Amino acid sequence: MIDMKKIIVVAVSCVLVTALYAAEIVPVGEINLSGGASFYEGESSASGGNFNIAAVPAVKFSENVVLLPGYYGNYRGSKSVYELIGGGTLYQDSMSHNFTLRLINKLSPDHKFKLKTGYVFNYFRETTDESWGKGLFDFEKFTVGAESEARNFMGMDKFISSFDIMKVTFPEYESLASARYGTEVFPGGRILDFDGLNVYFRGLKKLNAKSIVDVNLNFMLKDFPDQNVIDSQGAYTLTKRADRTSAMDMVYSRILGSFSAGLSLSGAVNRSNQDHYDADEYKFVDNYYDYNSYSVGPLVSFGNNFQVSCAYKYGIKNYEGRLVQQNTPLVPATHGDYTNQKVKNKTHFVSLGSSYKLSKHLKAKLSANYFAQVSNQDYEAVYQYSYDTYNFDAGVVYEF
Repeated sequence: MIDMKKIIVVAVSCVLVTALYAAEIVPVGEINLSGGASFYEGESSASGGNFNIAAVPAVKFSENVVLLPGYYGNYRGSKSVYELIGGGTLYQDSMSHNFTLRLINKLSPDHKFKLKTGYVFNYFRETTDESWGKGLFDFEKFTVGAESEARNFMGMDKFISSFDIMKVTFPEYESLASARYGTEVFPGGRILDFDGLNVYFRGLKKLNAKSIVDVNLNFMLKDFPDQNVIDSQGAYTLTKRADRTSAMDMVYSRILGSFSAGLSLSGAVNRSNQDHYDADEYKFVDNYYDYNSYSVGPLVSFGNNFQVSCAYKYGIKNYEGRLVQQNTPLVPATHGDYTNQKVKNKTHFVSLGSSYKLSKHLKAKLSANYFAQVSNQDYEAVYQYSYDTYNFDAGVVYEF
């Protein structure tokens, strides 16, 4: 088996050796130090310091060829609302290391072509005395791909197209069912591992001197080589799980001096061949993971040295097959009577942020985020559908 870690080490070593002979090296990056607290359902979820570093030295071989090795490190002692969405409160702190390598070739004044690769290590600790690298949901991701950036193309002032293949593995995760009963009964241990293909398009168009539209289209294909599809009798078939997600984001912005206002629209459609079988109820639920989601909301920012931004999004997520279950407190918690209604979630997201430039390279930052979800799903013994969460962060950013 190919050891991706060794490949990354060799690649980085080659980059460092090459950099010694490069005509020019320009260091670029930033260091972010902050402290914060997060709350889930009104109770403190996690608090502590946060540290981020991004270092992307530009190795310039010529006016048209640039190599960008990058390192992005992150430690979070407090959670953001994005990490808390869906009840993700099982860990106390997290850490990630992201190594990237991009080769940029300027083919013409209006066209750039990029080759890129990267490896990400993500670690999550359920308790503060747990060893790093032993978390159940730790994962690694290897990507390789290509990107094209063109100006005045397909009616856009700037048009970006990207193609990436990836492999995501969870080294410490193994299906509890497989471990307990054996792979003959529950085939597949690494059921979260997947091979992915991501196709991305982005177009920016100036409508006039003060207005711009930014459109993003994303297509993600996930194949799970160790997760078998379940049938209507609760038995595993020889077919492997495959998910397909299509997403679109569009932002309209109008700039008036130091003030800008806009509207954000987004939508996503997910389709999976994996279904769900509730062994306690002998109930088969098809299209369990299929959903359609939409969101819309305004965004505003203003200021120069002192900048303030705020945004709000209202979202809807409708499941195509997942059924609403009624909570029945008089029977065991594993029980929930099924209805004919489909699960529907409504969300509210509010983001507030401010920054003040202390010097040429240093600025102070303050942010607050709030997320709430309301669902018609009544049964929440396994997964919490209705909840609210918020977090606060304050710190400084040094850019170099």
